[in-house]
Amino acid sequence: MKRILPGVVLAAAALALAIPLKQPAAAPARGLEIYFVDVEGGAATLIVTPQDESVLIDSGWPGEGGRDAKRIEHAARYVAGLKQIDHYVTTHWHTDHYGGIEELRKLMPIGRFWDRGIPTEATDGAKDFPTLIAAYRRAGGDKSSTLRPGDTLPLRAPGDAPLEIQVVAGGGRVIGEGKKELPLSCGRHIPAPSPDESDNKMSLAFLLKYGRFQFLNCGDLTWNLEHKLVCPKNRVGKVDLWQVTHHGWKASGNPALVQAIQPRVAVITNGPKKGNSPEVFATLKKSPSIEAIYQLHRSVENGPESNTTPERIANLEEECKGEFLMARVNPERDRYTIYKGAKDALQSFPVR
Repeated sequence: MKRILPGVVLAAAALALAIPLKQPAAAPARGLEIYFVDVEGGAATLIVTPQDESVLIDSGWPGEGGRDAKRIEHAARYVAGLKQIDHYVTTHWHTDHYGGIEELRKLMPIGRFWDRGIPTEATDGAKDFPTLIAAYRRAGGDKSSTLRPGDTLPLRAPGDAPLEIQVVAGGGRVIGEGKKELPLSCGRHIPAPSPDESDNKMSLAFLLKYGRFQFLNCGDLTWNLEHKLVCPKNRVGKVDLWQVTHHGWKASGNPALVQAIQPRVAVITNGPKKGNSPEVFATLKKSPSIEAIYQLHRSVENGPESNTTPERIANLEEECKGEFLMARVNPERDRYTIYKGAKDALQSFPVR
C-alpha cells in the first residue's frame, strides 16, 4: 500500500482551504411586476413589488369551476412565486370584479381586504348582490378597510426605490375634489348626455409610482368621473402604462383623460365579446403618445381596424387557455417590458 506522508496531507488541506468554494449565484434583483390576468372580460390585476409584497386589484368572475381564481393563483403562486396575497382590493361591487374572491381565498391566503366600504344593498339593483356580498364577507372574515381618494396602501418600506399606490378616485369623487363637486366639462370635452348611475362611477382608481414609472388603473370609472380626474386640473399627471378603463367599453375612455395622462402603453383587459369598443379603440389609435396597444383577447366581433396587431394580443382564439399579459419594470426603474405569459417578451419601453 502506498504510504501518504503527513506533510503531504497538511499541504493538501491548506491548498483546499486556499481555494474558495463556489458560492451559489445570487438571485437576480426583482423589479416591479404587474400581471393582467385573463378573467374573460372581468378584472384581476396583480402587482408584485421588489420586496415580494403583493397587491391584487379585483378577482374576476365566480363559478366556471373556479376558473378565474385558478388563473390568479397560477400567476401569483407559480409564476410570481408568492405564498399569499398581502393586499386584496375591490374597485367596485360588480360581479366581474369581486365575484371570484371566495374561491381564491380557498386556494391561497389573503392578508388585508380593502374596498370603498361594503354597502348594504346594490347601487344598481344587481340581483346577485346578496349572494356575492355574503361570499365577500366570508372571504374577508367580515372585515375590510375603507379607502378614500388621497389614501395610500400601507406597503412595506421600499428601500432605495420609492413605491406608492395612491387612491385617486372612489365613491364618485376624485382626489382633492373637496366638498364642492367639480364640473363635468371643460373646453371641448363635454359630459356624457346620460349620466352614469351604476356602481361603475363609484370605482376606486389607483395611481402606482415606482421611481419615475407611473401606472394608472381606474377600475370601471365612467366618462364623467374620468373627466373630473384631469379637468380643469390634471390630478394624475402623465403615465407610462394605462390599464384602459372599464375593459375599453364605450361608457368610458374619455378623450380628455387620454389626452391628459398621455400613456405610452395601453393594456385593454377585455374579453372576446366584452369591452374594446371601436369608439375607444379609435381614441387610442389617434393618441400621439401611445406607442403600443395590448389586449388580453382579440375582440371577435370587431374587424382588424378595431383590434391591435396579433402579436400584441394574449389570446387570439375565443376558446383559450387564459394567457396573461405582464409588465416588468427593471430594478433600475428606467425601462419596462411587456410580456405575453411569463417568458415571451414582446416589447421594451423607456420610463418617462
